[in-house]
Amino acid sequence: MQLLEIISKLAVAMIFCVSSRAALAGTSCSSNALTNPDIINCSQAAFVKIDKLLNEQYKALMLEFDAPFKADLLAAQKSWIKLKGSYCEDQSDGELGAESPIEKLSCNMQFTSFRLNEIIYLRTGVIGDGFYKAVSVVNKKATAMDYVKAVKYVAGDTDFGPIWKSYAEQNCVLAHKLYGEVEGRCMARMQFQMPIF
Repeated sequence: MQLLEIISKLAVAMIFCVSSRAALAGTSCSSNALTNPDIINCSQAAFVKIDKLLNEQYKALMLEFDAPFKADLLAAQKSWIKLKGSYCEDQSDGELGAESPIEKLSCNMQFTSFRLNEIIYLRTGVIGDGFYKAVSVVNKKATAMDYVKAVKYVAGDTDFGPIWKSYAEQNCVLAHKLYGEVEGRCMARMQFQMPIF
């Protein structure tokens, strides 16, 4: 039964890819593509690319980890999927009219980029979101060299809710185990990079 489900899902995915490619064949993704269908097609193409990158990086990271780290990574990934769904599904409720698909794609791309950035950090130890640079600038310019205040200032005070908190905490467990990143700073960094929808 599971094999049939997998085959069915693969068939749907293949049909989607073929239809997406056909739809994009006549679309120019330039600044002149201003109609909603053009924007949707171009956004879909961009999303497919970034989603592919995320999947490649995630699979590579899973191969690098041993069992305990794999369990932590899987838990964080499941939390991220739930977080992305909780934000991006709201974008497709039709209240935005013809822009609903564009907003949903934008949301999915931003959340996928957010996760990709974090996966690359977990793989390499290189943080690419600018958080610590922003803290350094704020620390020098606005908080009289009080690093703790600078971290809080840059992170902001937005409460993204319990789903975000669960994801961020699980991700910060990995960041601490791998690189010794202090939980409070990691949570602040995660808050800084959270897409706002």
